Amino acid sequence: MLHYFLVMISFYSFVYKAIRFLIKHIVYIIQKLKNKPKDLEDVVLVGHNFLDKLMTYNLVPIPNIKKNKSLKRSIYDLEFDNPLTFSSYESNLMLLSFFYKLGIAGGCYKTMMTTSREGNKRPRLQEVTIDNRDCLINAMGLPGPGASSTIKSILNSSLLSYKRPLGLSIGGESPTEYYDTFLNYNSVISNLNYPFYYELNISCPNTEKGKHLTSNIELLEQLVSNIRKSTKRVISIKLSPDQTKQQIQQTAEMLTKFDSIIINAGNTQFKSTVEVGLKKYDISIGGGGLSGDALFKRTKEMLDLLTPFNLPIIATGGISSYSKVKSCLDSGASLVGMATALALNPYCIPKILKQL
Repeated sequence: MLHYFLVMISFYSFVYKAIRFLIKHIVYIIQKLKNKPKDLEDVVLVGHNFLDKLMTYNLVPIPNIKKNKSLKRSIYDLEFDNPLTFSSYESNLMLLSFFYKLGIAGGCYKTMMTTSREGNKRPRLQEVTIDNRDCLINAMGLPGPGASSTIKSILNSSLLSYKRPLGLSIGGESPTEYYDTFLNYNSVISNLNYPFYYELNISCPNTEKGKHLTSNIELLEQLVSNIRKSTKRVISIKLSPDQTKQQIQQTAEMLTKFDSIIINAGNTQFKSTVEVGLKKYDISIGGGGLSGDALFKRTKEMLDLLTPFNLPIIATGGISSYSKVKSCLDSGASLVGMATALALNPYCIPKILKQL
């Protein structure tokens, strides 16, 4: 049965990747004919619209994944059916629903700030190959409609019908903006009986001041303290692979003072476009956050630094296969976070679950 299931998933994966390949290259041809720069963001938008239509007419194959109690993970008051989660990169509600249908246990909604934000100038998303592995580099700059609009959209969607833990990722250019964004969310969900949790994205590599809390532990401690006074919900702190060993360990030590804390290790890693084989302005600001398999080694290094502090850890970065999931779980991670792997082929979800 396992062999048959994996063959079936391999076929679905092949079809999905083939369609993605066709869409990508058709869009690139159109961009070239219009004398526009290559821009993967257009590919994503076309792909989302295409998948939305397929799901509307139930034309997307969904394999039957039975829950296995042995895979369940309990983190404080959050119950995850398995250790697979989506990381905070996506805001398309249809796509998140698709991930849920494929068996993912929960995850974190895309990072938002207090008010709407356009993000950086395009192009700001490209696909690159590092050591023969497909990766992404982005300098999105956290575009989005803001926290208040976002939570309304979530509550008006079918996403909560899955009853799986959903993180609300918070960004900011200052501790005050982080806290204000939290308040916008908390004012709406504080009395809701749903497994929401918060995640502080202190490590976004492509906002002008978005990383200052990674190096100023006192400011981060005060921010977490202020939020903890207003909510008992779980708080995840998303660290950066660009942080030093000392910064990572000092941050973890500080976080042990608080209740119901998760550490997310980690985020994308800043690279210049030249470093990843692109032209300088293939990303408008000359660089961005690299994600994908190339980050896995650093993720494991961060795990080794963090496990002595006995806090639940979400291992995020370069995780795309059963072997990598198992390696992280064996090294002390409670959950794994996936992003690029889901963007390239979400059928990795049922494949990994079946192998687990």
